[in-house]
Amino acid sequence: MLSNQQISEYKESGYLILEKLLRDDLFHRVDKAIEEIEAMEGPEFFREKKSGKIRTIFAPEKFHPEIQQLIDNEEIRGIVSQLLETEFYLFQSKLNSKASLQSGVWSWHQDFKFWKEDGMLEAEALTLAIFLTDVDVANGPILAIPGSQKYGEVESYLNNPDGVHDENLKYLIRQETLAKMVTRFGPITPLTGKAGDAVIFSSNILHGSYQNMGIVDRKLLMFTFNPTRNIQEVGNPRPDYMVKREKRVLNPKP
Repeated sequence: MLSNQQISEYKESGYLILEKLLRDDLFHRVDKAIEEIEAMEGPEFFREKKSGKIRTIFAPEKFHPEIQQLIDNEEIRGIVSQLLETEFYLFQSKLNSKASLQSGVWSWHQDFKFWKEDGMLEAEALTLAIFLTDVDVANGPILAIPGSQKYGEVESYLNNPDGVHDENLKYLIRQETLAKMVTRFGPITPLTGKAGDAVIFSSNILHGSYQNMGIVDRKLLMFTFNPTRNIQEVGNPRPDYMVKREKRVLNPKP
């Protein structure tokens, strides 16, 4: 469970690093499950164009019970419950991978900007990203501006109307907007850690990542949790494997 200090840190910075969230045998079971899933195929799988290496796998729990058990993990659900303080469900799940020396840039963005189009009402969701490999400054870590979630929606422009899940994002921000956010909230911070660590971050924090320039493929297993009241139906929704419509309550038992 989180301490009061950790909860305050999350609310202030918009993110929280959790060391050794997955330990020893649990980490190795999850890591092995992901390795098995990566050999599969389906519409949930997005690969690098040249090498065929995994870029994203949506809904990995569909393909291995070990990942579903992780979603149902009482420690994880307890941590999320402490931060959301309300009834919540799994909004999205995915593996994001960055292959060494291959494409993998995600421009600066706020997740909520995109999730509004999926019916999310307010920027109340959070994402838990579990490090399946060591994440350092060389291999494409998430970059964040601490505290930027407090600003609200930043100025952006329509860049790629078809870029819902695309390296060429639908919405981009200009350099002057980024400079304003850095000036107001502080320096850009890489979110790094060891395999088995995790970071929780707000759906409104301004973040991005650059190409993996290291020698290790960077892998993040990501679960986004959203309050059950914080969603509405939309026309022409994205596939269920991208945005889940089942709102199974995940709060831990009292």
